[in-house]
Amino acid sequence: MARGGASVEIRGLTKSFGAQNIWRDVSLDLPPGEITALLGPSGTGKSVFLKSVMGLLRPEAGSCVIDGVDMVTASEAERQEVRRRFGVLFQDGAMFGSMSVYDNVAFPLREHTHLSESEIRSTVYDKLELVGLVGEEHKLPGEVSGGMRKRAGLARSLVTDPDIVLCDEPDSGLDPVRTAFLAQLIMDVNAATDATILMVTHNIELARTLPDNIGMLYRRELVVFGPRELVLTSQDPVVEQFMEGRRQGPIAMSEEADTTIAEASASEDHAGGGTALLTRARRASEPVAAPAIPDQLTPSDGSVREGALRHRDRLVGTDPADLLTVGGREEKAPLPPPPRTTAIGRGIDLLGDVLALGLEVLRLSLRRPYAWRETIEQFWFLARVSILPAALVAIPFGAVIALQLGSLTVQIGAQSFTGAASVLAVVQQASPIVTALVIAGAGGAAICADLGSRTIREEIDAMKVLGVNPVQRLIVPRAHGAVLVALLLNGLVSVVGVLGGYFFNVVVQGGTPGAYLASFTALAQIQDLFVGEIKAAIFGFIAALVAAHRGLNPKGGPKGVGDSVNQSVVITFLLLFFVNFAITTLYLQIVPAKGA
Repeated sequence: MARGGASVEIRGLTKSFGAQNIWRDVSLDLPPGEITALLGPSGTGKSVFLKSVMGLLRPEAGSCVIDGVDMVTASEAERQEVRRRFGVLFQDGAMFGSMSVYDNVAFPLREHTHLSESEIRSTVYDKLELVGLVGEEHKLPGEVSGGMRKRAGLARSLVTDPDIVLCDEPDSGLDPVRTAFLAQLIMDVNAATDATILMVTHNIELARTLPDNIGMLYRRELVVFGPRELVLTSQDPVVEQFMEGRRQGPIAMSEEADTTIAEASASEDHAGGGTALLTRARRASEPVAAPAIPDQLTPSDGSVREGALRHRDRLVGTDPADLLTVGGREEKAPLPPPPRTTAIGRGIDLLGDVLALGLEVLRLSLRRPYAWRETIEQFWFLARVSILPAALVAIPFGAVIALQLGSLTVQIGAQSFTGAASVLAVVQQASPIVTALVIAGAGGAAICADLGSRTIREEIDAMKVLGVNPVQRLIVPRAHGAVLVALLLNGLVSVVGVLGGYFFNVVVQGGTPGAYLASFTALAQIQDLFVGEIKAAIFGFIAALVAAHRGLNPKGGPKGVGDSVNQSVVITFLLLFFVNFAITTLYLQIVPAKGA
């Protein structure tokens, strides 16, 4: 690891979601090896900023260069390589729900090192002891409190001794005593590793005593950034109000009220020829009496941090105006509106995304190591939730087909062909469709709900940051499991459907058993069974892809996950009927009917 941590240079970064601009033209440098706190009212996009630095979100403009790699324009492979140097503490911990606390903390070491299990155990227990979780390591994340999950997430973020540490509200869910211990822990980590640390927090006491540098986002821009000593003595009204936590000032309860106050202030500036704006900027860069600055935390072992030495050297003999970035909050030209998309356009985009995901799954299916255990688990899970519904649906399907075709053949005097028509309809059409509908309605819904909940709990983002491709780890096993289950269910539905059709044709309609079987053997081909299995495999693959895509892209919280589940089922049904028509047409053109 390079001393002084990693260099992070951000220039002109701009991020929007649709027509809503989050922040724009953000520029700053994170001093290597120093601790930086990012502040701002709720809803100003601080967590979005962290995810943009990680490369999890793609800004529309600007750059974020980490030791020479631009996380905005780099390829996913390049971003993945840089992320392995990260230690990230997500806002809610982002622990993997199916793993114990111990396995969560050990996960990065098992993925990216060749340490023995005994060495991993020693390292993991060192980090668990740091965060006070020894004795809780055997529990699942759902069995511990939110504060414990946060501390476990911190242990996982530190287990590889990263040179960039990003913390999203590390104190949330912690009581004041444990917050104080956490702040000291972050200071000690910086002293021991010289890592570059960026944390988002609302805790003013933490912001006053822990970081070397402070930045603040407000009304879609970076209003101030610089050394702690200068920001804490700033006389900027926004900074003063936020740091003092008082109601009086330009920050109101809502963004709309903030805008009203800002517009009034802008009118004053305009009337005064801009002198008020210049005065605020000048005052913000003028430090006041030193006693107003609280003492900064120091390492618990009494050592002197290298980052603190570099920080002091930057302050000595440098004009404060060169160290402090002050945003004037002047009105800027509006961003161009996002291109409008029609329902057809959105549908085409969705199909393109699903196709791209399918190609990625096929590519990663050949990459090692292959997740055999996960594939078997997914196969067994999908089989358990699908077998009984498929068998129950197959009986009425086979019966309806047999009754309808039986009545039709009687009317046209072709009773001898009833068996062949019924069996071919079941094997070629009904079985694959029933299989796909069951997988989409039961298995696909479960896949979508599982991935959707992982997404909103930030587990997917955690995987990416830990250098693990979620497509390879989560989606490939589910897609393969769905294909295997589809093949199994198709055979089951075919047998049940044929037997059901035979029973209703012979018993209910009085057909002849010998004629039923004879017509089937005379006209059916082995290719008919093959095409049914091929359809089932394709349908199962499609159902898994659509479910995975919607699960990875829910909008909102739990309600968004529920909406994604509904969407995945409906979209899968529409795609399956279209694909079934295409495959059937192609098959009839290529394979001639028996006896033709």
